[in-house]
Amino acid sequence: MALFRRLFYRRPPDGLVEISGNILVFDHCYSTDLFEEDELMPYIGGILKQLLGRYSIDSFMVFNFEGGKKDNQIASIFSYYDMSVMGYPRNYEGCPLLTMEMIHHFLRSSESWLSLSQDNFLLIHAEHGGWPVLSFALASLLVYLRRYSDERKALDAVCKQAPDGLAELFSPLDPVPSQLRYLKYVSKRHKSPEPWPPVDKMLNLNCIIIRKVPNFDGQGGCRPIFRIYGLDPLAPDDRATKVLFSTPKTCDFVQLYTQEDCEIIKVNVHCPVQGDIVIECISLDEDFEHEVMVFRTMFSTAFIEDNLLVLDRDEIDILWDTKNRFPVDFRVEAIFSDMERSTAIHRSELSAEEKESLSKVDDAFNHLDWSSKSEHITNDESKQKGLQRDHDGFDMIPLEETEISTRTAVHNLLDSRSVQQLHHIEAAEDHSSVPTVDGGNEHVAIVHSSTVPEAPGPSFQGYQLFQDTSTQEEPEVSKDTQDEPDSEISRDAEAGDAGAAEWSDNNSDVFLSDSPSSSAPSSPPKFDEDILEAGMAETRPQLTGLKI
Repeated sequence: MALFRRLFYRRPPDGLVEISGNILVFDHCYSTDLFEEDELMPYIGGILKQLLGRYSIDSFMVFNFEGGKKDNQIASIFSYYDMSVMGYPRNYEGCPLLTMEMIHHFLRSSESWLSLSQDNFLLIHAEHGGWPVLSFALASLLVYLRRYSDERKALDAVCKQAPDGLAELFSPLDPVPSQLRYLKYVSKRHKSPEPWPPVDKMLNLNCIIIRKVPNFDGQGGCRPIFRIYGLDPLAPDDRATKVLFSTPKTCDFVQLYTQEDCEIIKVNVHCPVQGDIVIECISLDEDFEHEVMVFRTMFSTAFIEDNLLVLDRDEIDILWDTKNRFPVDFRVEAIFSDMERSTAIHRSELSAEEKESLSKVDDAFNHLDWSSKSEHITNDESKQKGLQRDHDGFDMIPLEETEISTRTAVHNLLDSRSVQQLHHIEAAEDHSSVPTVDGGNEHVAIVHSSTVPEAPGPSFQGYQLFQDTSTQEEPEVSKDTQDEPDSEISRDAEAGDAGAAEWSDNNSDVFLSDSPSSSAPSSPPKFDEDILEAGMAETRPQLTGLKI
């Protein structure tokens, strides 16, 4: 078959480069020349005329890595020849990569199209500046189709078609380390029997540790800050990337680390992440104004193993001429912990005051000294030495203690608001109408205040169980006393007493959120029994007066 193809092989038309069998790329994507708008139409149109003269128009699937313009000229050119184009972005938060979702779509579409017929072709184009992501997409396709088993060789096979320095022209950072990481993600499709790609795990990024300080101030030190980009895991319906974490540019959070005084830099993050994540480390000058990129990396939480991501200096994206600023044994560690969606607090549903309160809680716990030493260092010199001593390995600061403390602070905030809502409910009951008894069904009808949120999920089942119990224990009303006004008033008072008892027993149904989608606290809040007894005492004199 291979000999047969060689005998009948036809070179692609001028202006196209064949990367592998039936995978064609426009050659101007490998060039630094920029076409004007009036030059693109005759150039691409001439190539398409040659192709359509040899093959049917139904033989091509067209991909374009575009710059995000609304009125895309490339798409309009192909539509002139009745050819549809599938567009992909040229970067993800500055990284010339695609998300795993887009990679999966691109690879599955390409494989399905090529497998339909030997006469089907992939026609791939990238707009000016899109070469870095184009090289990655082509390499991932070669690995996915098993035409290359080694990720590095697949990427080199694509890049050798381009002139030297092309990637440096379009990308200020060397994107190869992150690209190789995602190519290994693609290779796992052939090495693992599990479904590919795996489901994105929702994790909590606890901290980032830098071992061996890089030299970015000219004196063997740096002032690092971090920014983390990705989709908000607490807002699954929002598909726009956001800044999930950013170190404030203040003296409280930014300080100078030197190679002489410390070997480890530890930054507490405590940020929920899910899916494709970009981490940037930036060094500031003395005035906190000028920024220099230290490194950048992109990864997917679906492939994080043992809640740990460890990268050396050859596995991070750095500026092209700054590798000598990193020590040979430089290393970055990202420490994660499992985070269930059901226990995550949906901060987007909280009020402004509650968000501010939670932020203060986080800040308070981030500033706590969790080491075994009890002294508190205040001056800058002793603080820096203390950091060197306390952060010598993250094992000295158990992550479980940080999680438990943070969770305890959040539950305290939940309890405080639950008590406030209970007081509001009791005040509302004093002004509401007394529950009435339906003569036909003889069940107590409890009138709830419209301001009380309904409890979702398991708490609602508990509420139903209480209703059933209260129905069974309800005292029977004789037929002789149904027509007497005094008996009816007594029944109303007893219903009011039952309603008050229900609110006191069912206080675990009052939650923090104002919407049904909020999660309940892990343990029901405990209220003051004196308050409930006072509420019951108010109803007893009324009952005594009515019976007399």
